[in-house]
Amino acid sequence: MFRLALKNLWAYKRRLLTSALSIVLGISFLSGSFVFTDTLKGLFSDLFSSSVKGVDAQVRATQGIKQSATDGGPYDDGRAALPDELVEKIRAIPGVSVAEAHIKGYAQLINKKNKLVRSGNAPTFGYLWVNDAKLSPYRILNGRPPTGDDEVVIDVGLAKITGYGVGDNAKVNTLEGSRPFAIVGTATFGSSDSALGSTGIFFNAKTGEDVLLKPGQIQNVLVRAKPGVSQVQLTEAIGSPLKQFAAVNGQKLEVVTGKKLEQESLAFVNTVFNFINIFFTAFAVVALFVSIFVISNSFSIVVAQRTKEMAMLRIIGASRTQILSSTFLEALVVGLVASLVGVFGGVGVAQGIRALLNSVGNSSLPSAGLVLKPRTIVLGMVVGTLVTLVSSIAPALKASRVKPLAALRDVAIDRGAASKVRLGFGLFLTAASTVMLAIGLRGSGGTGARNVGIAAGLALTAVTLLGPIIAKPVAGALGRSWFGWVVVAFGGLVGVGGIVGAVFGAVKLSPLFLAGLVAALIGWYLIQTGRSASTTAGRIARENAIRNPTRTSATALALTIGTALVSALLVLSQSLTGTFRGALDKSVKADYVVASGSDIGFSEKAQSVLAKVPGVEATSGLRFARIRFGFPPKTRALGAIDPAEFSKLVNLGDVKGDFSKLSQPDTIAIDQKSAKSNDYKIGQIIRPTFTAGSQAKLTIVAFYNNAEGLGNVYYLTSVDTLKKYDQSEVDNFLYVKSNTNNKKAFEKAADKALETFPAAELKTKKKFADQQIGQLNQFLGIVNALLFLAIIIAILGIANTLKLSIFERTREIGLLRAVGMSRSQIKSAIRWEAIVVATLGSVIGVVLGTGFGAALVRVLGRDGSIKLDLASAMPILLGLTLAASIVGLYAARKPAKDAAKLNILRAIATE
Repeated sequence: MFRLALKNLWAYKRRLLTSALSIVLGISFLSGSFVFTDTLKGLFSDLFSSSVKGVDAQVRATQGIKQSATDGGPYDDGRAALPDELVEKIRAIPGVSVAEAHIKGYAQLINKKNKLVRSGNAPTFGYLWVNDAKLSPYRILNGRPPTGDDEVVIDVGLAKITGYGVGDNAKVNTLEGSRPFAIVGTATFGSSDSALGSTGIFFNAKTGEDVLLKPGQIQNVLVRAKPGVSQVQLTEAIGSPLKQFAAVNGQKLEVVTGKKLEQESLAFVNTVFNFINIFFTAFAVVALFVSIFVISNSFSIVVAQRTKEMAMLRIIGASRTQILSSTFLEALVVGLVASLVGVFGGVGVAQGIRALLNSVGNSSLPSAGLVLKPRTIVLGMVVGTLVTLVSSIAPALKASRVKPLAALRDVAIDRGAASKVRLGFGLFLTAASTVMLAIGLRGSGGTGARNVGIAAGLALTAVTLLGPIIAKPVAGALGRSWFGWVVVAFGGLVGVGGIVGAVFGAVKLSPLFLAGLVAALIGWYLIQTGRSASTTAGRIARENAIRNPTRTSATALALTIGTALVSALLVLSQSLTGTFRGALDKSVKADYVVASGSDIGFSEKAQSVLAKVPGVEATSGLRFARIRFGFPPKTRALGAIDPAEFSKLVNLGDVKGDFSKLSQPDTIAIDQKSAKSNDYKIGQIIRPTFTAGSQAKLTIVAFYNNAEGLGNVYYLTSVDTLKKYDQSEVDNFLYVKSNTNNKKAFEKAADKALETFPAAELKTKKKFADQQIGQLNQFLGIVNALLFLAIIIAILGIANTLKLSIFERTREIGLLRAVGMSRSQIKSAIRWEAIVVATLGSVIGVVLGTGFGAALVRVLGRDGSIKLDLASAMPILLGLTLAASIVGLYAARKPAKDAAKLNILRAIATE
């Protein structure tokens, strides 16, 4: 039986190839996600380790609000600034060899075209130049360190991007605006041009304090010990003087060893990349789940085709256990080989993920050698093999139950749709899904979303079980002539669009020409295939789809999963974008919004400069901070505004209390939904902790009910109150109302006024909305691109099922050809069957995805932050359903050609 199993594998190698390919794709993505994250994790671990390699101790303020991996940004570690006089105090401590001030803040070079320069989406850092070579990984390559107040050093990567070199003058944008500097040197990060793509600009101590923080302030102190002094001894020596200094200056300070710094950095890297790994692995799980249907379908067909062979084996003495073992052995070999190929294919997938992220959003990920760990190989092999074995369980059991007398009759007809057990379990899971959905809809936030997700999983499982019961009537309906005319109409639209595109492409000599020709060809095929629905070939295709509903549903369900996920995501994204645009139109009375082109905002001085432009009626900035309060304590976003001007620019809705009192010190306004959920009252005092550790007592003076207009900010205070507890002097947005009819002249004057602040970009409300939505669409584009893997596997499943069914129906096809059916009619029948199966899968997927997407929107938007917008999603959902016709057409292309090429006499003679 062992030798027979191996021979069967070789005999049916072509039939099992596509099944193996689906596992290859799934495991490639799984291993590729690990290769990608392991590679980046190693690079960033090395980066952080080398950054503190020569540091024996660091003196810093204690952290006010404990940061998570996703809190704040690359310039904000949640700690208060220190006075620069602390550096000299530390230098005088016995055991200290070198102590240097350190600041890492925002600085961005402006190129020769007066545009901000960055390397992809990597951060743009500004630093104090650290003279001690062991305390800093940066080394001067050309020129010298910055000594003058108007001098900078830039990293080599930045020099290569901009073409600037030693001796050139360039503007540098900081939180204070932009000003010119002389470039006196270029530096490397160790032996690299830059620190993993980030840009570095270096200032002397005085200028760095002025432009990166505040005069006389630094972030921390880097310390190197004298020979023979350990890191622990050094921190103990610094500890006592540090406590005295902190007591005098009223600060909370701490000293940590270089080893602890490295451990903190590595913990941060692990947290970030574990999340990234989970993100990509989720898509790999989806791909593998889809693969289960493809593999199970393939094994089921192969087993059905070999029923007589297995019955003959039973007649000559093979036991059920031997038949079962033989089928499992075939699955094991297929799983092992496909998994091995998939593991090493993951290296290519990792490169593809990097290319995808680089192409979306102008990212710039480092192109170092990829890391393939033994853990990735073992995991890929185990998961791929187990998925294949699990997929083969049902076909293997079916094969083992073949009775010897089955050799005397045809047993290829599927009767799975009539299974009472299948029906019972399917209805039970449908009821369970309904109950979980009801529970989820009663909840909100993450808990409600989780319950809706569980309900969706149960529903997909129920559809899997009820698929054969659903497939027969739905496929029968879709196979009729009415749907054929829908496909003809869709094909006509695609064809006309393709012809128009080809004409425009030919005129402009663009790639649109070839794309148009392909679209026109697809349209022609759709028209021809759709017309066949009312012919004999169409009726045969319809009967083929409904006579084996188990196979039809299994093939369609692979596509169902992909379209369900895409549809749910589409409903969520369209609702998000519709809500944002609606809230902006309803809430923002300003004509323009100044948004930041940098990572952290722009100087508050931009407001005073813009206010002097003729035509400006009112302006108010909006900046953000983080506060922590309540029981249990939670971190919340706090917005800071100019209360006197803000109400002229933003509609705050129904305001209770006196919003004008927000101009008074130590006051706060709260959104009504948050106030109600926390039972806040006007006049009540809350005691939040700010990012850097400052404690405040804020009196509630008003409630408002339009947080959506503020980007879902539920707590507001004045800029003056925020400055009292937070060192930020940066606006994130600036609302502007004009009183002039000459918009173009006004916009030109405003842009001129903001030239000193290149990070501040004046935009109309529509352009501002487009920019914000564009950032969301970039992320969703990545998600959809990753989900497309499931669609590809589903296409392979349809193609494989059709190909295997041709083997099964070889004799039937031969007889049809013998009685006069032409090659083109055979092709039309195969193509129409594929379109019916693909549309069946997409219809079920779109219905499920739309329903659960709407439920997710309702749960996440219970506070009004998201409103369901099916109207804008429906045309795209309809297009997604019709696009299934193209999927089916593509999947059927090769099987249809193979069927048409069959030799009539040989086909008739086939057993």
